[in-house]
Amino acid sequence: MEITEFLYQIIPVRADLMENQTEEEQEKLQSHFLYLQDLLEKGKLVLAGPCLDASFGVVILQNTHEVEARSIMENDPAVKGKIMTGSLYPFRVSLIKK
Repeated sequence: MEITEFLYQIIPVRADLMENQTEEEQEKLQSHFLYLQDLLEKGKLVLAGPCLDASFGVVILQNTHEVEARSIMENDPAVKGKIMTGSLYPFRVSLIKK
């Protein structure tokens, strides 16, 4: 069975990124948010969000395959803009609130 769900974890390259951003970093984070909104509208995103301590965030994708999921992660403006690193994992959503 082909895996159709993936999780990517994003980690800020600086520990204080969320509290202390340059204007350029703010723009990249805004683009990151809009990018994820677009994925949600396209039916590719299950959920996305940061840990409250800002140490990392997660993005869960569905209706995709590994090549596409990796491309989505690598083209995320936060990853592409090098303010966060990304790691991709095969994933399964076993339970979700309706």
